[in-house]
Amino acid sequence: PPASPSDVVPRDGGRPMPTPITFAAARADQLPEVQRLAATIWRAHYPGIIAPAQIDYMLERGYALDALAGFLGRPDRGLELAAVDDVLAGFAAWYVTDVPAEAKIDKLYVLPARQRCGLGGRLIARVEALAAAAGASTLILNVNKRNVQAIAAYGKHRFAIRAAVIVPIGDGFAMDDYVMARPIVRG
Repeated sequence: PPASPSDVVPRDGGRPMPTPITFAAARADQLPEVQRLAATIWRAHYPGIIAPAQIDYMLERGYALDALAGFLGRPDRGLELAAVDDVLAGFAAWYVTDVPAEAKIDKLYVLPARQRCGLGGRLIARVEALAAAAGASTLILNVNKRNVQAIAAYGKHRFAIRAAVIVPIGDGFAMDDYVMARPIVRG
């Protein structure tokens, strides 16, 4: 759905200021910008949660151009971008899983300076609408067990822990995650 300008509450809790926020499906020519944004966010957020070598490995693996391109141009997946004042501020990647009626948010990141302004929630809502149109009735995601900030944010958006998993990802690294889930709300 097209986005319209919206109020964004500054992190200092001050008065909302009208700021143009737009959402759109990513294009192939925007993938390098998504890579740069992911590197900026990961290097700011994940130290202390996972080792620097694992951060590098996961960025290389999950944000290679061909990996990101796999989310484009199909009705059962997508890469959605959020821009504030025409500057990329966050993104969400999703796909329909092999489990009937289930879609997974594979990536959901917002620049630290733009967090707590509603962008993450609006990206979740956008993915929810697209996943519902693709036939999903449940959204799932994985979150690192030590990522307390993200767990709390997902809880605020009605995700609940469904399972604890350890997933080997190669080179001796593993993701030590919770799988969180919520039903898709149909309008």
